[in-house]
Formats: sequence, C-alpha cells, structure tokens
Amino acid sequence: MGFDLGSQLVPSQTAVVVFECQEGVIGENSLLTGLAAAVREGKVVGQIAALLDAARAAGSRVFYCTADKRPDGIGNPFNTPLEIRMREKGDDGKPMDAGPIVAELEPQPGDVVVSREHGMTGFYGSGLDAFLRNTGVRTLVIVGVSVNVGVMGTTIEAVNHGYTVVVPTDCVAGDPPEYAEQALRYSIRNLAFLTTREEIEAAWGV
Repeated sequence: MGFDLGSQLVPSQTAVVVFECQEGVIGENSLLTGLAAAVREGKVVGQIAALLDAARAAGSRVFYCTADKRPDGIGNPFNTPLEIRMREKGDDGKPMDAGPIVAELEPQPGDVVVSREHGMTGFYGSGLDAFLRNTGVRTLVIVGVSVNVGVMGTTIEAVNHGYTVVVPTDCVAGDPPEYAEQALRYSIRNLAFLTTREEIEAAWGV
C-alpha cells in the first residue's frame, strides 16, 4: 500500500505519545517481568530516546501518558484480571506503583506529562485530547508499552478521535514478543501506519 509518510508527519502537526514508560512498568523491579524483559531485549528504551531527540529537533511535541493511581487503592475498582493479578503480586494488596518515568526518557522543558488515575488507555480521564487539539496536533506517533493493552487501546481511541496514528514497531513492546508481532501485523496495521524510528527520522530530515 502506497503511503506518503512525510505528508502525515509535518512536525508542527505531529506529537510523539510515550505510553507508560515508567519504572514500575518496565524497570528492573517491575511486576510485569515478561514485559520488562521484552523491552530490554528489544532495546526499546534506547530507540524511544533517540526518537524523542529527533522529534524535539524537528519541532514536534512530546507527550507522556502515565498511570498515577492512588497508592491506597481508594476508587480503584480492580475490575480487570490484569489489575487483580498485579494487586495479588504486591506485598500489600494495593495497586501496582507505576513509579516515575524511566530516567533515560526524562521529560524535557516543553514536553507535556498527562496522568490518569483510572482506566487503561491514554485518552481516558487524562486531558490528552484537549492538549493535542489546542496545540494543533493531527498525527500521533505512539510508542511505549504495551502492545497488548495500552498501545492498542490508545491507537483505537486516537483513531476514534480523528487523529492519524503512526506506530514505529521498534519503539513498542508486548508480552510475549511473538504476540506483539502478531498484534502489530494483524490488528494495529489496520488502524495505524507501521514504520520504524529511522524512517520517521528520515521523514523529518534529522
């Protein structure tokens, strides 16, 4: 399928959305051991860091979507099998502490961090859509974890909100990796344009 990547990645109308790249999710002490291992083995953090540098140099905005649930669990319905498993793995039966953004991807001046206390995806209860629309963004480059839930769900939400979505396959991860490959190939490619970090950087000329 022919697709002019450059026409969709006009820097002033493009934002990179970094989803849940937090210590408690992908760091050494993550309870999501398979996901954290996939991130390490795929060198995903390094790929994202390089892409963020290129985005800033090109003049595109960078947004971080973080999970920031109350540590005491008040208001958390624990209504998904994933959250229930994470609560059972924890020492105190409380929500998993997603923690800070990993140091290698530390936000820079001008970047925007939006957090949510509920839900599983980037647009839900975070104010992300208002930030994007008020800064003239039309295309989202979604990176981070996981392809299983967060990347997939946020891609669907973005399309439903009228955005074009680009996913660099070397800047995302899922557990197990072979599932992530299948999800990208058979599901996300029908919603988003799949590419690589280097192809995006080439489109930006950086």
